[in-house]
Amino acid sequence: MGQKSAVDKLPENLRAKLIAMLRNPAVTQAEIVDAINADAGEQLLSKSSMNRYAQKMKRFAEKNRQAQEIAEIYIEKYGSDDRQKLGKITNEQMRVAIFDLMGEFDEIREAPDMKVTDAVDILYKIARSLRELEAAEKLNAERTDAIRKSALAEAAEAVDRTAKGSGLSADTIEKIKTQILGL
Repeated sequence: MGQKSAVDKLPENLRAKLIAMLRNPAVTQAEIVDAINADAGEQLLSKSSMNRYAQKMKRFAEKNRQAQEIAEIYIEKYGSDDRQKLGKITNEQMRVAIFDLMGEFDEIREAPDMKVTDAVDILYKIARSLRELEAAEKLNAERTDAIRKSALAEAAEAVDRTAKGSGLSADTIEKIKTQILGL
């Protein structure tokens, strides 16, 4: 993998200050660089490294904003009770992102500073991400199934109570549960 950026190499207190200043639109990148270097007592940050970091954060913020908008539109359209579908969409987007990364892996692997161990680490993380994604989908499906079964069991009990109280026969109650609840 490539080297850490100058911002990533900053001590935690200076990095936190940089991020706080970067969030303030009234502060210029040049002012941030000057303030960080003054606090450090030496030249740790250049204007170009500051600009690269600011651009990276801007892209990250934009992607988060877009993801939030998509989620809000989805919830508005389908309702907040249908988060299972939103989770499936999110998982599918993650899968697409992982496959996009795999498509670029040859270029990443051929980078001049790429070591074999770094390439193996990337592949391991990709495989682990896919495994965790599959596990999350399986867990969601199991939870959904358990909720559905619980709701059906409660409905069946309600049918039993109501139908018996109304004097229906056991055969009629079973037909109702079979036809309406699918039990």
